[in-house]
Amino acid sequence: MSNWQLAYNEKFISVEQAAKKIKSNDKIWAGGLLSTPYFFLKELEKRHTELKGCKLYTGLLTTPFDFLKPEYAPHLEHHSLFMGPLERKIQKTGNISHTNFHFSQMGSLFSHLGHNVVVVEMTPPNENGYLSMGACGGVGTPDALKHADTVIAVINKFQPFIGAEENLVHINDITWVTEGHHPIAGPKPQAPSELEVSIAEHVLPFVKDNMTIQIGIGTISNAMGMALKGHKGLGIHTEMFTESMMELCKAGAVTNEHKNYKPNKIITAFTAGSQELINYVHNNPDIEMGNVTHVVNAVEIAKNDNFISINTCIMADLTGQVASEGVGFNQISGSGGQLDFVRGAGMSDGGISILVLASTHQGKNGPESTIRTALPVGTAVTTPRNDVQVIATEYGSADLRGLNVPERVQALIAIAHPDFRDSLRNEAIEAGLIKPGQEV
Repeated sequence: MSNWQLAYNEKFISVEQAAKKIKSNDKIWAGGLLSTPYFFLKELEKRHTELKGCKLYTGLLTTPFDFLKPEYAPHLEHHSLFMGPLERKIQKTGNISHTNFHFSQMGSLFSHLGHNVVVVEMTPPNENGYLSMGACGGVGTPDALKHADTVIAVINKFQPFIGAEENLVHINDITWVTEGHHPIAGPKPQAPSELEVSIAEHVLPFVKDNMTIQIGIGTISNAMGMALKGHKGLGIHTEMFTESMMELCKAGAVTNEHKNYKPNKIITAFTAGSQELINYVHNNPDIEMGNVTHVVNAVEIAKNDNFISINTCIMADLTGQVASEGVGFNQISGSGGQLDFVRGAGMSDGGISILVLASTHQGKNGPESTIRTALPVGTAVTTPRNDVQVIATEYGSADLRGLNVPERVQALIAIAHPDFRDSLRNEAIEAGLIKPGQEV
């Protein structure tokens, strides 16, 4: 038996024992999305009354844990670093608060959290004693590990082994090891809707063969990826490796051979999706899973010539300010890496950034325009208007580069839903954004 195997056996404990390693006032990073240690957290919440003053940091939870109930707050105060559908439903009533930051600031964030414990899912060790941090290992954990006194690896055999250096941890650097096996795959995404396909069609003219692409998360982004199957020689440098990106690879549209920076490699920070996707990334030598702090750093992104960033947003005002994480005082998701990629694409030689959205959303009293004269009170600006280049809806694309304010207003009204264009023009005149007679 090798030295690392002896160390593994000495550090192995039950998941119940692992949960008992947490003490009052501990600050715990428990990963996000597929890194979240499901069985460990279920055991930890069982003993919440034994604890006082603990802080628990997670992101994009997929399980309605009991600790999300408000009565758990004095024992396990929960902080989300990125909200998902589950967190947003309880943000006003549950045991949750949200921390705002760009993913490129993840390293700085963890240097200030004061956490002392890291508990995340990892793969079984390889022949050299290295554990992979799996599908979502690049988000938070590499930076969290630099500051933690206690590291608990929860082994899940369903996690894919992605062997890039930043996604590996040796057994010697782990305090305790336990097991919590459960499937992590989700369903295959549905086929893009007619509206989503229409939006993608207005983005396609900007995407040239041999470009390096980043595509964000969501159904519109998935449609965008599927629309690129006819392209050739594409490369990938992205925050999340998505289902549609896998399809592009399988279709031969992605080769990574024309990338001037890190050629022949897919650069990403995390992935999530169907079992087919999990199988695809498992032991795939073409995929480099990096630390999100580095992967989404604008300077790092800009090293890719001819880089195109395509991300979704929620709402835009007539001057080009973009909201992508919430409306009013309601948080919907997080800043993520959007602004980092927008700026990285803007600095790339031959690069371009595109933000996409449907022209309407369903409000309380019927359809509402997502292109507004002004953003609702309390709405956070995710991407400032000075950084925005192209915005696209199902009615076209507005290239805002070099336009003055009246020209921006006109370009954005032109891609708004036809039912709202007249009211937007009237509001723009009343606000002094355009003068009477300028409207078209």
